[in-house]
Amino acid sequence: MGFRSLLTRISIVFLFLLISCSSVKGAKRVSGEAVMYGMVYNNENTPVSNAEVIVDGKSVAITDVQGRFILFSKQRKEFTIALVKPGYETIEGNFRFEPSDVIHMVMINADQLVKLAEFAMDEGRYREVIAFCDRALALNLERIDAYYIKALCWIRLREYDCARHILRDLQKQFGEREYIRRVLEELPK
Repeated sequence: MGFRSLLTRISIVFLFLLISCSSVKGAKRVSGEAVMYGMVYNNENTPVSNAEVIVDGKSVAITDVQGRFILFSKQRKEFTIALVKPGYETIEGNFRFEPSDVIHMVMINADQLVKLAEFAMDEGRYREVIAFCDRALALNLERIDAYYIKALCWIRLREYDCARHILRDLQKQFGEREYIRRVLEELPK
């Protein structure tokens, strides 16, 4: 792809955003302010709607159904940004306000973290699995699947006491499960 083709595509995307973001509700512009657009997707490239956009500690926007938001500023400087939505990990970062740029951000929820844990499990990356499960559980303590996958990883790592502890807690919290009982019975003493 040549430079001219790339530039044309970027111009088309920017023009599309300019037109399509006019539907973002609640956007009020003050005279002399420049506009910058943002887009929020989840880990599966689906727009994240109703995420709160916080800039320098102040709530300034909510993403629309397409995951879009608009920022206004008279200053071209660096700002901090945070995106918050229940069920998703809060993300934070810095950006420089540049009217010609578009901020792209990715949020992740518990379901997506469990899927990442399953993929990592298939590849034998057990420490990563445990980290993904911990992140999913931080968002939703009711994720039996995250606890169970984490216990299986501890078994693969031959940390049987850790696995036993998780599985027993699962039974206490969620009741007797046949598959958990079988795994507990097969664990080395």
